[in-house]
Amino acid sequence: MLKYQQQDCDLTLSEGLECYYNSFPDSKEIIEDDVHSGNLLRDHDCTHIIFGLDISIDQEAILDTWVLWGSSFKWKYLLGYAKLPQIKKIQKHLIAELGVKGFLKLYWNVSGIKRKVTFRTFKMKKKWPFQVPDTYLNMKISDLRKIHGINILSTEELNYTPTKWSGSINS
Repeated sequence: MLKYQQQDCDLTLSEGLECYYNSFPDSKEIIEDDVHSGNLLRDHDCTHIIFGLDISIDQEAILDTWVLWGSSFKWKYLLGYAKLPQIKKIQKHLIAELGVKGFLKLYWNVSGIKRKVTFRTFKMKKKWPFQVPDTYLNMKISDLRKIHGINILSTEELNYTPTKWSGSINS
């Protein structure tokens, strides 16, 4: 378990991002923002931190639910993520390797967890801003979770069989 995956984590959001990036195996590339993406990739990565999820494809699927139901966003900004060339490349590779059947299996595999996340988002005090204010980067993750009423999933609640593919964390 990574430190930011503890509900009462005392790291700042910026330190949580560093922890998240340090969790990438040497074989996995960290995709960083450039002049075209602005802070879009950082903002996406902050959702991993605030909702306590790792870089696996399964937890990425779970994150979709947290973002859709528990975040405030502008559709144009959010959809810009899927239009980034780096993300398109990963998606193309995933589709080629897993196929439609593999994606259906992936989402079925985490559907119970996604349902649990949906109910948790209804209990939040306020939605997480997908476009993260710079001031949040210096705030403690535990304080940000309290402000927004975010109760992350425990290790026991994140019980699923990991999807195997060439980009798996343990590959």
